[in-house]
Amino acid sequence: MRRWLLAGAVVLTGLVAGPSAVTEAAAATPVRILPLGASITWGTASTDGNGYREELRRHLADDAGIPVDFVGSQQSGNGPDRDNEGHPGYRIDQVAAGADAWIAAAGVTPPDVVLLNAGTNDMIQNYDVANAPARLSALIDQILRAAPAATVMVSTLVPNRDAAVNARVTAFNAKVPGIVQAKAAAGQRVRLVDFYANLAPADIGADGIHPTDDGYSKLANAWYSALQPVLGAGRPWPLFRTDFGATVQQLTWTDTVQGSSNVGGYCCGLTKMESGRRAELAHGGTYALLYSGNDLSASGSYSYNRLYNVHLAITAGTTLTYWIYPQQANGTYVALDLFLTDGRSLRDSGAVDQYGVRAHPQYQGQGGRLLTGQWNRVTVNLTPLAGGTVDQIRIGYDQPANTGLFRGYLDDIDVTRPVA
Repeated sequence: MRRWLLAGAVVLTGLVAGPSAVTEAAAATPVRILPLGASITWGTASTDGNGYREELRRHLADDAGIPVDFVGSQQSGNGPDRDNEGHPGYRIDQVAAGADAWIAAAGVTPPDVVLLNAGTNDMIQNYDVANAPARLSALIDQILRAAPAATVMVSTLVPNRDAAVNARVTAFNAKVPGIVQAKAAAGQRVRLVDFYANLAPADIGADGIHPTDDGYSKLANAWYSALQPVLGAGRPWPLFRTDFGATVQQLTWTDTVQGSSNVGGYCCGLTKMESGRRAELAHGGTYALLYSGNDLSASGSYSYNRLYNVHLAITAGTTLTYWIYPQQANGTYVALDLFLTDGRSLRDSGAVDQYGVRAHPQYQGQGGRLLTGQWNRVTVNLTPLAGGTVDQIRIGYDQPANTGLFRGYLDDIDVTRPVA
């Protein structure tokens, strides 16, 4: 696997309430992170038992080049670092009852970062709901007393499929930003992470309480995105990177058409546009994404296929880069597309690549910059999408004229946010 390490690694020397909380140091010194909460921290209902933790560790270690050491008195999941303090069924008061001992048990060096997700069980049990925000506030203060150099990342609660419980969740969540803002204004190292806004109802599993695997992936992305000003050290922050290798995030969907008109299969009984991982031709590693299809109409044809279910918060200056290898002229009418939670898309945003060509499959083909039979780099400034959140990464073919076969490869996708 390509490691994608950025220049330098980091060690925390005591986080501060400023834009950067780290100093450059040896790669061998990890950031100590304490995942603290209940069953969502434990990873209940995730197929690998890791919940959000392993994907978050991969983001930090592989994408941002920040070594991580999760700490905690218990272990769950199958990842290489299973330590956590996720206690299924625990309410805020029960987390508070154990917090001092758990932080003390983390060793001579207390955690650098605490990821706090607590309160769901209070809402489910309808336990002292009116005072739950105040109890959360007291728990944050307690954590900061026990680990005064730590930054506490405080999440809102995830949606609940039970309407009565979810009403309590939303009322609780409405109080959390004010709690965090007041503490941050007072100079405390506290930051908000909005879980509720990051998950759709479909991201909650059949039990109505815990995220699906896709939901946990979105929680990992939410933690990771929020950690940029804490761990970013004044440098760009990769939001998503893949070379389609065996140890990176795998495709959520293969050969899955979102919308199509007048596009059939390339050959061999195929009836639609292909989009899948192959070990046939790659830009740098072993694997790449194969795309192929057959344009059946000279009056306009398109196919947009889903690739990844993600949650990427876009800011001004965020860039998308990828490499594409068209095998014939029709194959140049292909581009990555980003679909946002608010309904916007990259293809319709007006964003352009490094040559001023619109980041739309049709205009990429018409622009004449993509050469067949070789790898071409495409870099797009995503500022027109700033303030939005990417929900899906898609690949699209879109051509207003001509017919015939198209085929090619796409590799090394990179979405990176600028310096915080």
